[in-house]
Amino acid sequence: MHALLLLALATAPVQASPDSLDFRIWNHGRPAGEMRVVSEADSVQVYYRYVDRQRGPLVEASYRMDGGRPVHAHLRRGGAQAQSADITGAPVPLRSSWFEIRDGAVHTWTEADTTSTPLPTGGWYLPRITTPLDNAVFAAYLLSRPDGSAPTLPAGRARATVAADTTVIADGEPVRVRMVAVEGVGPGVSTVWLDESDRLFATGAGWFITVRKGAEEVLPGLRGHELRYLAERDAALAERFAPAPSPALVLRNGDLFDSETGLVRPRTTVVVEGERIAAVGPTDSVPVPRGATVIDVTGKTILPGLWDMHTHAFQGSDAGLLQLAAGITTIRDLASDIDVVTSLRDRADRGEILSPRFVLGGFIEGPGLWAGPSRVLVRNEEEARAWVARYDSLGYQQIKLYNLVHPDLIPTIAAEAKARGMRLSGHIPRGLTLQSAVTLGYDEVQHIAFLVSTFHQDSLYVPRMRAYSQVASTVIPTFDVDAPEVTALLGFLRESGTVVDGTFNIWQDRLRLLDDGTDPVFGPTIDWLPPVMQRRLRAGSGGSSEAVARAQASSANYRRLLKRLFDAGVTLVPGTDNVAGLSFHGELEIYERSGIPAPNVLQIATLTSARVMGMEDDYGSVAVGKVADLAIVDGRPAERITELRKTEFVVRAGRLYRSRALYEALGITPRPRASAPASSTGAG
Repeated sequence: MHALLLLALATAPVQASPDSLDFRIWNHGRPAGEMRVVSEADSVQVYYRYVDRQRGPLVEASYRMDGGRPVHAHLRRGGAQAQSADITGAPVPLRSSWFEIRDGAVHTWTEADTTSTPLPTGGWYLPRITTPLDNAVFAAYLLSRPDGSAPTLPAGRARATVAADTTVIADGEPVRVRMVAVEGVGPGVSTVWLDESDRLFATGAGWFITVRKGAEEVLPGLRGHELRYLAERDAALAERFAPAPSPALVLRNGDLFDSETGLVRPRTTVVVEGERIAAVGPTDSVPVPRGATVIDVTGKTILPGLWDMHTHAFQGSDAGLLQLAAGITTIRDLASDIDVVTSLRDRADRGEILSPRFVLGGFIEGPGLWAGPSRVLVRNEEEARAWVARYDSLGYQQIKLYNLVHPDLIPTIAAEAKARGMRLSGHIPRGLTLQSAVTLGYDEVQHIAFLVSTFHQDSLYVPRMRAYSQVASTVIPTFDVDAPEVTALLGFLRESGTVVDGTFNIWQDRLRLLDDGTDPVFGPTIDWLPPVMQRRLRAGSGGSSEAVARAQASSANYRRLLKRLFDAGVTLVPGTDNVAGLSFHGELEIYERSGIPAPNVLQIATLTSARVMGMEDDYGSVAVGKVADLAIVDGRPAERITELRKTEFVVRAGRLYRSRALYEALGITPRPRASAPASSTGAG
């Protein structure tokens, strides 16, 4: 029955009733989906779907409400990897789950499991499957509480405040709306706009925004309110952690990892004055400036600050704290809203927010149903040149092309970028092989999956258009990594000087833990997180034996391909394209598990990345005159990469922060874990 309802919603107009509200989902000014909310007495029905680059959720939800809370719900979700059939409205199987609040407990059940958990008085259950309506109902419930807060399950306490209050003209009528900020569910803050009746008006600013039908024109104004609020919040957090003034910072008697040589220099002292390194040398020969802040780092490792070369920035996400806490001092952003990321970059450079340094890559896509989340859709050479010029004027250092850019435009974009001293990288647009893209001007390729899908061009179109990632996931378990054509591709990449930003962590199997009992990507970090975030990040342990075997074979082949790239002399840079900060150490651990020695992995994550961006004169190693971007680790990461998870301090442009304090500000509690044997490679 639910499939028929969704099919009708997608293909035919439905007569609105007084108890229904229609919403549209917008992706950078383009319609991407819809949601209908139908209310009658104490019951609410929600039909919700959107499409994002050939994938996206279809959700049906039925609620029974009591006192502003859902006390019974049937939730159905499908389409996590939407095919063309989904895009045209054809039904897909939906997975079901239920919950009910009664007798002081939450009773949940799925098609495979049943649980009962006590719920604190007045508490709110946070289900795994949600729609934008859930955020609004939750925010309204919190506002109705005497102190604006309530306990939550699986754990924690959430609080809501009204961050903005304004009146807009929607569909020709004035509507009073309030922006509600909700904290306590996980790192960062979420926002939602409610109308005068505390019903959903719009979700917060992002790549995909749900808004009341007929109110689309007010979104820019609402977004302005939200960005101002989040900027003020970021500034207050930065002020809270601002280091005390000091004429100098001295890191005394540590073991320095020299990224130039790949060796460790024991008993070394580093002196920082302002934002630059003033002295580096044996502890006995480096004088300590008068009045300096001295940190004894005996037994700890001093590293150059780490580089995450594939990130995406969002205002108010607290990503900067997570990245700094992990020892990351430079991030390369490869697709974010222009006004957001340039503002973050500038404020980070001024020390007004807690964040690594930004290196920006400008996103360019072509028009089409499956276009990526951006307004930058180029149709001809004139538009392409204009966008490269604009990115250059804004201080971007690189251009990133996406799936639907027409191949005929690549030479024009490449020539314009190189004339301006900018790099060119990206996905491989449809119709091109990886080798063709490099020949036309690519300096770098994002995502290891393109090295696999390039050998299966027909599969991108037949029997239906599919994403490169689906093609790669289908063929990688039996992909011959040692085939002559793979060897030829690796030689081509080496000889052409092409850089590979593999984002290996997003292709690794997480159905099974490593031999030391930790997650193959997030390691022990998951145990540090608030319960709601733990639940979101923990991988399922289910799946048939065949599915597990395929996943294991996929991971092993990707690791073998990574090692072959390294052995062939192809330049590698580490990027996550995953949860900020929390996935980066896992990306580097995958390099080590593939067989790349730990010192080489550290070089890739520091000096190599700086060299790729042409910034090695100031960054990437610990040397006099360079910017003081440093990480101090209570361990020996040059012997075993996972020791990076013991990062104790991070220095960003001479400013010292304690990693633990940054984590704890987000409700994350680092816990020590006994080191596993260095030979433990695990199943991931």
